[in-house]
Amino acid sequence: MVSRPLSVQGPHTVVRAMAHARNALLARVCAAGHTPDAAFPAAFGHLAAAVEAAFRKEEIQMEAIGFPGVREQRRDNALLLNALHHAVPRVEAGDLALGREVVAALPALLSLHRFCGLRVLATARRTVLALRRGRAAGPLAARARLPATVRPPHHA
Repeated sequence: MVSRPLSVQGPHTVVRAMAHARNALLARVCAAGHTPDAAFPAAFGHLAAAVEAAFRKEEIQMEAIGFPGVREQRRDNALLLNALHHAVPRVEAGDLALGREVVAALPALLSLHRFCGLRVLATARRTVLALRRGRAAGPLAARARLPATVRPPHHA
């Protein structure tokens, strides 16, 4: 099966893809939380890499549908990734308590991305509705939205 580009699939598909990826990431967080102490440092490092990859993919999806808040989302992602990347060496050095605290906090932090997905959907819906209203009004409405320098001459 050949998949269509995200921009062709539409915002609803992107939001579903983001929700699916977020749920998969939350499952990885849960699994890391149940990892025995001996394997926890490696699991924590893999989890940090998984979060980074998930954020990168999410940002690409947001760009594909033209989400206007992608810059702010990148900033928020960078802050969380910075904290994770600072924790990784400490956890690898044996500070398991820190790692376990981070893993316990991650589900709440990652759930904030759910609200981002809802913003994507709401923005897309407003755009679609605005476009429909513009088309429903007829060609004069579309003509009125053009800058005067590119308007075609009006023929009565």
